[in-house]
Amino acid sequence: MGVVNIVKADEAGLEAAASIIMAGGVAVVPTDTVYGLAAHPGCPSAVERLYSIKGRDRKKPIALLASDAEGAAKFIGRDAADIGARHWPGALTIVAQGEGVRVPDHEWTRSLIAKCGGALRVTSANESGHGDTADARRALEAVGELADIAVDGGPAPGGVASTVARVEGGAIEVLREGPVKFLVLASGSPRRAKILRDLGVDFTVMKSDAPEVSYEDDPERTVRENALAKGAAATVNGRHVLSADTIVWFGGRIYGKPRDADEAKRFLRELSGRVHTVFTGVAYDGEVKVAKSDVKFRELSDAAIDEYVAAVNPVDRAGAYDIDESGDLIVERYSGSYENIMGLPVEPLKEWGIAK
Repeated sequence: MGVVNIVKADEAGLEAAASIIMAGGVAVVPTDTVYGLAAHPGCPSAVERLYSIKGRDRKKPIALLASDAEGAAKFIGRDAADIGARHWPGALTIVAQGEGVRVPDHEWTRSLIAKCGGALRVTSANESGHGDTADARRALEAVGELADIAVDGGPAPGGVASTVARVEGGAIEVLREGPVKFLVLASGSPRRAKILRDLGVDFTVMKSDAPEVSYEDDPERTVRENALAKGAAATVNGRHVLSADTIVWFGGRIYGKPRDADEAKRFLRELSGRVHTVFTGVAYDGEVKVAKSDVKFRELSDAAIDEYVAAVNPVDRAGAYDIDESGDLIVERYSGSYENIMGLPVEPLKEWGIAK
């Protein structure tokens, strides 16, 4: 293929560009940021041409632009695509299963990609190390007449590079900060993470090493101050931060996380057959709310306690138990928020607009 054909970003022009791309050609296309070079991911020779035209290091992968979440899911899986879909179209690249995918906020680009099967390899239309361009003809000048067709969609919007986030096992890790800002959960608790995921909230985890306080006669003050301190320690790049602290309170005493299995068993013996209160302080960007729930344990024999500790290993749980994991073995009844007993009450999240 030789002379570059410049077409308008209309239905006829997109059909012409799609035909060439599907035949193994390379196209200059507009995106929601700058002009790019596009090739079909199923055509290795065309993708190789992208590297040659740009002079790009072969060790650097070329990301994909998808027409929608369905097109993205073919490369990164349904779970990762569902996370992306809550922010697409827009400036978020999801990395999963060895691929990076974004759905651009540009109608003509998405239409062209859809005509090509739902995804294209796209890199900026310039030589590596040189500046990007928002103009189709300048893009052609930058890459010479090495492309096969160019779609002129007028000036590209420009803007900052996308947020890049890796998704693995439902966990999100921000690799590059950008316009899309994920909530920061300042906690390593898998139970809090589960609650947020079940609510459809996207977040990253940053464990807080803030020192904790303990006021035996004031459990509410204890969880308030600890939640605020954890949140303050995890503040990063202006992102919203959610933090929490949970304790069990009984007989004027605070039961935090046991040091070992022996202390866990002692906690459970002391709480056996009795009603205790679970307090959780939840902080969001410096504001804090406290929830509490009452829990009554069954009468627990030493054998039942041994069985529970062996099954759950609750050394990282306040009060040495987890109501959501084999909780029926030890809990007779409770009142108030179930999620609060797990460590993250839902009502404050709804009041703050974090969850619906």
